Amino acid sequence: MKKRIKYLILSLFMIAMLALSACGKKADSESSIPEEVSNQLPVQAESLLNQLYKMDDAELDQVIEGVEQNGQTAFAEGVKNFKSTKELVGDLVGIDDTKVSASEGNYVVKVNYSGEKRKSEMTLGFDSKTNQVAVFSITPKYSVIENMEKAALNTVLGMGTVFIILIFISFLISLFKYINVFENKLKAKTKEEPVIEAVKVNEPENLEDDLELVAVITAAIAEFSNTDASNLIVRSIKRVKR
Repeated sequence: MKKRIKYLILSLFMIAMLALSACGKKADSESSIPEEVSNQLPVQAESLLNQLYKMDDAELDQVIEGVEQNGQTAFAEGVKNFKSTKELVGDLVGIDDTKVSASEGNYVVKVNYSGEKRKSEMTLGFDSKTNQVAVFSITPKYSVIENMEKAALNTVLGMGTVFIILIFISFLISLFKYINVFENKLKAKTKEEPVIEAVKVNEPENLEDDLELVAVITAAIAEFSNTDASNLIVRSIKRVKR
């Protein structure tokens, strides 16, 4: 297992050295590729792909850990990408073609290969300024039917999400009528406050006080006129309520 990991890292190192050494060579134009690069880069890239397929998940994890410690972040992400898509593509059946392109002194290698389940593409790009792998990705290729199924699924999910949101908004709007009813009830309670009327209580007249007053007046008159009090006639006085 350790030999495979060492061989993989060595293959990557050779690819990087070959690409970087070629970047320093003069070329007729930016898009031209030296013959040495066009011959060796495809071989090394295909060898790298074969080594990846020979490793199990535990070995791939060790490779990821090792290259991350060396600062090869892009290459580590590419190995993670390969690991996650390996089952989707299936075991390697064969390599269809390998192409090398140049852009502003940097080289990109694309390896198109076939798996048991579908075709895929491995892309390797090298940065001449940092002397590191700048791009490493695995891109599975889907058939037209699969793309249509994905598009249909995305459409259904999108429409379903919209319908759910609309239903929720409709539910919220339907609750507004209860808010109005509640407000009207509060207003009605405020208007219908009980009115407390003052009730007049008719107190019974105290006749005893009146009789005492009559007796006193009668005695005074009799004393003043030397008349017997029994001869006096006392008439009742009616009070007028105003």
